[in-house]
Amino acid sequence: MRSSKQRDEVLKVLKCSCDHPTADMVYERVKEKIPNISLGTVYRNLAVLTELKEILKISSPYGPDHYDFNLSDHCHFLCKNCGEMCDIPLECSPSQSELHAPEKSGFDIQGHTLTYFGICPS
Repeated sequence: MRSSKQRDEVLKVLKCSCDHPTADMVYERVKEKIPNISLGTVYRNLAVLTELKEILKISSPYGPDHYDFNLSDHCHFLCKNCGEMCDIPLECSPSQSELHAPEKSGFDIQGHTLTYFGICPS
């Protein structure tokens, strides 16, 4: 797929973000570089980048989706009070054998996400 200035800037914002931003947060950050960009353009580019597997979309039952540039194996924690999302190191998460157990049942596992929900210390 052809690159665009807007998509490149959305990707750049995610690359520099450690806070798993929402689409609105990405929009506000991209708008600093491209003032005339629309929120719809940001949403479309986030969808394309997710489809191309260049970013990870993390759905939340407590609010808007979050986005992550880090595609390595890791888990997330989402605070139900403040909505903050952070990474959890794998050593605190289920073992790889537990995560891939469904493969033994004949499923074609193509990826996984694990998000813990609760209340953060702050």
